[in-house]
Amino acid sequence: MVSAIYSIFLLITCSILISSTNGVILPGNYTLPKFSPNLCFAARFDLVINIEYLKIDGKTNISRIPLNNQTFQYYDGDCLSSNRHRLTIGMLDNLTTITFQFKLNEKNQTSLTEVFGAITIKNTDYFPNCSDNIKGLHAFMGNESLFLTDRNNSYRCNTKTKIDNLKIMNNNITIKSIDLENLRIQPFINDKIIWNDYATEKVCTMDIFKSSTWIPIVVGICLAVLVIVILVVYLVRRRRYRNGYQSV
Repeated sequence: MVSAIYSIFLLITCSILISSTNGVILPGNYTLPKFSPNLCFAARFDLVINIEYLKIDGKTNISRIPLNNQTFQYYDGDCLSSNRHRLTIGMLDNLTTITFQFKLNEKNQTSLTEVFGAITIKNTDYFPNCSDNIKGLHAFMGNESLFLTDRNNSYRCNTKTKIDNLKIMNNNITIKSIDLENLRIQPFINDKIIWNDYATEKVCTMDIFKSSTWIPIVVGICLAVLVIVILVVYLVRRRRYRNGYQSV
């Protein structure tokens, strides 16, 4: 009886340890400072990294790495500067990191200005049959100008935003894009007061276009113009045909 209880205890302990090394539960929001009611930064979003890499057979393959409970490890960041805030996310056993840097400009507007980090490539489920000469740690970086809004506002964009101008040194690896979706972000929050919720949102253009009542109107106008063009062409051709017939 004792040995059975001891075996069950070991099984449960091993299961907990295995699950803890495979990933950590995603936070609902990425907030800084962590575990504080007075925030300087808050964000939530879905993320996918798309990487093209060289395989052993000389062909290329594209790996899609989503940010989920299996890949997420930690997040951290800082608001040490009055005009620069950073969020860093660790993935894949802490061997891959992505840092998003936000800045405040002279017009008191915030935006995402830089994305940088490092990706570790090895023969795993995400990089099957990868070439030996691409294994290891690879740094990447890129300058951006995204999610521009006033400091006192938040920014929302449910539509996918592709960050695709990232540079990496190894020619056999290409970061095709980092995709952000279902995004709500407020990079600069007044940390003198307790944070309750995101401030008034600025909505991205694509979200406005998708939800706009103008879409059926624009489609209707386009169809009407098309009908008019066809009718004009028909009348012009008919007139030419009549003129040609009369001359005969």
